[in-house]
Amino acid sequence: MGEAFEKNLIFSAKGNLQSSTDQSDSSEASQTAPIKTKKLFITGLSFYTSEKTLRAAFEGFGELVEVKIIMDKISKRSKGYAFIEYTTEEAASAALKEMNGKIINGWMIVVDVARSNPPRYSGGRPR
Repeated sequence: MGEAFEKNLIFSAKGNLQSSTDQSDSSEASQTAPIKTKKLFITGLSFYTSEKTLRAAFEGFGELVEVKIIMDKISKRSKGYAFIEYTTEEAASAALKEMNGKIINGWMIVVDVARSNPPRYSGGRPR
């Protein structure tokens, strides 16, 4: 009896696993819908990755407006993240889908939609 119970448990776990992969497929499908931005945020970059290398990796998806690696002001070294802007939303969407999780210079990168900057707190009352 215990053995049959274990088999049912494994079967139900597989069933749940299947349904969870179905859910991830549907969330992936929602990600493939064209995103409403042309600007992407890339993190997980090697400190030695240059803008030229990044441009070469991302220009296959469409025309790039800007590639900007964020540098530390004091050490003059890369902080490990960058912003890439495309001329079209379709190109940005394709790059987001294809490049997320890819390896550049031995490091796995994460590609996300760039968020707009939050308004900065001025510390005083508006005049």
